Amino acid sequence: MKAPASKPVATAEEFLDPAAFPDELSWVPAHYKLHPTDPVYLLIAWHWRRVKQSEDTLAAAIVEMRTMLDARVNSLAQTAETISGVNEGLASVQAALEEKPAQWSEQLEEMLGKPVRTALERLHAFEKALAPVARSFETSQRRQSLAVFLTGLTLGVLSAVIVLLA
Repeated sequence: MKAPASKPVATAEEFLDPAAFPDELSWVPAHYKLHPTDPVYLLIAWHWRRVKQSEDTLAAAIVEMRTMLDARVNSLAQTAETISGVNEGLASVQAALEEKPAQWSEQLEEMLGKPVRTALERLHAFEKALAPVARSFETSQRRQSLAVFLTGLTLGVLSAVIVLLA
């Protein structure tokens, strides 16, 4: 859509000639008996010129906005078509999955069963290998706790004897 073609806008000097006054405003000087040298006459002409320029700018902005909105609407329409296609595809995948859950279970068992069993066997072997280390660690912790207890008891007894002898 194209912007409406605008007429060349007259300058202030051209408005001094009452014949060059725009058709939309030709009745104003006659009705109010304005002379072309009257400042009100020039002010009306200047204001009319500004309004016409604003109308042209507004028309161009409307055309630009329509073009931009048309492009966005087309993009949204394409997106909606794509989404409906994806929804149809997902529906068919869901239907296929619902029809063959046992087959998927078997395939997963084939693919993951052996690696999981191997990992569990290695974990059990590792646990067995660490069992003696864990026992010796527990034993050393007990021995250390006992040594701390006996050291504290000995120091307590010695302190009590020193206090009694003093």
